[in-house]
Amino acid sequence: MPSELSGDNYQHVVVHGLPYDRGFSHGQQVKDKILRNITHYKRPGNLISWPTALRIIRECYIPGLEKYWLSGLKEMRGVADGAGVDLEDIILLNARYDLSHISNPSTTCDDPTRSLHQLTSEAEDKPYYPSYPRASSECTSAIILSEATGNGEVYTAQNWDMSDRLYKEDGIIYLEVHPHPSENLPSLFLVTEAGQLCRSGMNSDGLGLCANSLCSSIDAIPFSLDTGVGKGEMPAIPPSSALRRLFLESPSYADGLKRVARTPRHVSCNLMLTTADNMGICLEITPRIIFRISGSAGSDTPYILHSNHFKTQSFLCQSEIQDTLAGGSSWYRADRLEVGIRRKALIGFLTESDIMNAFKDHAGYPHSLCEHSARKATEGPFVQPGRPNPYSVQWDASTCTWAGVSHMGADMGEEYASLLQYTRSLESKVAELEGRAQRNITPASEHQVTSVTAELSTNVALLSMNATAEPFFVGATAGFSVSKMVEGILSQSPFPHPALDSIASSSMQATNDVCPPTNNHTRPDPQVERKLVDIFFSRVHPRYPFLDRFSFEEFYQSYQLSKDTSRVSPSKPFHLHMVLAISARIMQLHPEMGGNINPEFYYSNATRYVDEALQVPGLERIQSLLLLALYILRTPGSISNLGGWHIIGFAVRYAVELGMHRNIKCGGPRAQDPYRIEIRRRVFWSAYVLDRAVSLTLGRPFALSENDIDVDLPVALEQSPVSGKEIQYDQSSAALTETKTSNLSSFVHLCRLRRLESRIKQELYSASSPATMPDYTYDTIIDSYRQELLEWLNNIPFFTPDGKLQEGYSLYDTPEFFRIQYSKALRMLLQHRITHFTSETNSPKDKEYLALSARAAGDICQYYRTLHQRRPLGWNFLALHSIFTAGLTLLYCIWAEREHADLARFEDIRSCSNVLFAISERWPTATKFRDIFEVLAKRMVDLVSLSSVPHSGLDDAPFLPDVRISPAGALQESTGFPAMNQDDFWAMLDELVDDDYIRSQFQLNGVESSWGLFDS
Repeated sequence: MPSELSGDNYQHVVVHGLPYDRGFSHGQQVKDKILRNITHYKRPGNLISWPTALRIIRECYIPGLEKYWLSGLKEMRGVADGAGVDLEDIILLNARYDLSHISNPSTTCDDPTRSLHQLTSEAEDKPYYPSYPRASSECTSAIILSEATGNGEVYTAQNWDMSDRLYKEDGIIYLEVHPHPSENLPSLFLVTEAGQLCRSGMNSDGLGLCANSLCSSIDAIPFSLDTGVGKGEMPAIPPSSALRRLFLESPSYADGLKRVARTPRHVSCNLMLTTADNMGICLEITPRIIFRISGSAGSDTPYILHSNHFKTQSFLCQSEIQDTLAGGSSWYRADRLEVGIRRKALIGFLTESDIMNAFKDHAGYPHSLCEHSARKATEGPFVQPGRPNPYSVQWDASTCTWAGVSHMGADMGEEYASLLQYTRSLESKVAELEGRAQRNITPASEHQVTSVTAELSTNVALLSMNATAEPFFVGATAGFSVSKMVEGILSQSPFPHPALDSIASSSMQATNDVCPPTNNHTRPDPQVERKLVDIFFSRVHPRYPFLDRFSFEEFYQSYQLSKDTSRVSPSKPFHLHMVLAISARIMQLHPEMGGNINPEFYYSNATRYVDEALQVPGLERIQSLLLLALYILRTPGSISNLGGWHIIGFAVRYAVELGMHRNIKCGGPRAQDPYRIEIRRRVFWSAYVLDRAVSLTLGRPFALSENDIDVDLPVALEQSPVSGKEIQYDQSSAALTETKTSNLSSFVHLCRLRRLESRIKQELYSASSPATMPDYTYDTIIDSYRQELLEWLNNIPFFTPDGKLQEGYSLYDTPEFFRIQYSKALRMLLQHRITHFTSETNSPKDKEYLALSARAAGDICQYYRTLHQRRPLGWNFLALHSIFTAGLTLLYCIWAEREHADLARFEDIRSCSNVLFAISERWPTATKFRDIFEVLAKRMVDLVSLSSVPHSGLDDAPFLPDVRISPAGALQESTGFPAMNQDDFWAMLDELVDDDYIRSQFQLNGVESSWGLFDS
């Protein structure tokens, strides 16, 4: 196919067929360009001397190409024949990078007979610095993952600071390669010098590549130049350009990385390799070692940047190899590029034009990221989206403008500009707070609580959050004592040395992952927002009905007509955007709902109103705080500077200021309005339920004592303001009949359970509870509360016999949901009792309570699995804690009953495992909990099966897929999880059972005071 002149002045060369045929076409189409390039590189002083280069080509590169890239050698031969030049001339063009990194033997070293092998070994004793020709400032490259971009694409971008000569003499081409079908290779789109087979580019399977220059002290002439040295010592090494083309010709990303790693080289280089599967890797390649930086979905920083110096930690931590091109503009060019993309990349709004503009930076000119002059143009970045849709763009650097194809033409609107301005102000506040923290750093306390016995006897642990914070309190109801008991049981039988190696690093990292944002929705869509509002009121509102839906809908309708919020209370737009953010997070956890919306977009919009919204007095302030808390519970770690436990506490205390906890009548006709009274009650009891749930999870005191509350529960009917007069305050009947059941009945019934749980905590877990009491007295109290729990369960709202939801009801109206709540309360009631056995061996009460605890924990897991099978659940931190502690309770009960193990318990463990797997698929943070539970469960089964349970019985009902009981002490890797050594195992268990993750989600770093959020 004849070549085409592209709109940006680079000739677009298209070739088809087998290697020689497409090479011949390449040579014919750009013959004049190839001749000019050959003439330039043969000119003395531009590369190593031609006689030396010719020998390297014939005795090293050609054998290397024959061995590692035969098709490339054939294609080069075709280029040579098509252009009417020698094969060695074309190899010179393809090896010009390598030949520019070594010098003539007269200047390379005192002894020209030293080979690459000798140089690499001598580098260990004495750094070797060859003399190089003057190098240009070279290139700057970027890998940008889909989390950073507004259109969800993956980009490989580069600013190629080529020489003036290439631009002036028209030495650059776009090379489009379509291999013959018999080769089974992807098509390629490349930007390269005429005659070269690859510099940078991408393929039709979604692989992309850019390259930067690197120089190290072990770059060397690839073999001895002494004629007396036998040919047996001459290594077969291809030019480094072969690594690039071999990667792009690979059938997969993994195969491409293998080819790069296993192809020898004699000079250093940097390769930036990406795939449309949202992964990227930066390789710093030397003749001996490859150093790497990886990035993938969920990475803390969704991009990798590189210039022309070694920057990997593994390189910097060694001393055998030196960076001989260090210093200069390379030390700041990547930093300047990051300044241009960081803000938008971190919130997922980066566009193609943003990337281009970032590469236009002139700081430090002429040694800048953009190093153009009136006579010089800089081509790049070569932007490769993560799709098999090849195209390129060119920057006319003389005017700093771009021409070419663009995926995304829409610019950011005013709303995005405001969002970015607010993001900058937040970053300034964070920087200020970090500075304060640095000034107040004190050495970590050496007085850590280390005695497991003491922790079990008091059921309290004061655990250090970090070196700069006071110890944070975690109480008994958090499950600490049960988890420590399980640790103690398993540690009684030591692991054999080779049993455990390491759990995958992804599981070990204390990440704050949320499901990675994938944002194709960059502008507000009324239909999408309507769906988000409906999701909130169908999934969240039935559980926490603190918003006035009718008032909310009224504002929402007016907001859709006019975005002007200047005439309404600032809490109105704040509530709207928080509702949208919470619902977007739910959709993010539910791919089956068909949404692809970034919740951080709406949360960022909401934060623009947060200062004013939290200054609005009355119910609206409490509603704002509760919305913040709900978002935190569903997105742990994303806004870790605001603590959920603290925010809920502020909401409850402000409700107390308003007298909402007391059954008192306020003056004024509005205060006497039945609908207004109901809204007040729903707001208070929603805050109450959240406070109880989080405080029980952490084992911390409640924000308000049960004895100070006498306000009535809300009615189970959700009415409009017009029909509010029809509300009847009938709280006398514990059971709700079919005619009274409504979409708030589950909330009202849950309030009753939380009040009962509060009494249990006050009597059995508070500091005023007797440290010791007669067993019969303690058991009498437990039995009394058991009876009350049963009465609560027997009075759940009415449902149809087949368990199907009636119209207007939610998941929280199902029998399974109430069973889970009952089982959680029963497990908490018995937790203290089962971890403190009576002195009487095999006491009937001990057995009874162990069986009840095991059944309660098993029911939690079984019913969660049932609900998830019916409709995938949107997980949050509280649900994860409930399931994980239920699993630990099961393991403890199995051990306590090991002499008469019940096989049904293993089915419950399997349910717990399945639920944890389901959570971790949608919420990466849960992965570490899932992995440690699998290890603990397998270990516990091994211990129990040795003494009591026939292997055949367990083999018929394994709790994990493809798991078989192994001899005691052996933890096989057949579970699908890598092993780990004993120290790492217990360190990981300590990290989990000490509730460090729980505490980290409720930390408070002083941002409230700096924003003045809670001033009256």
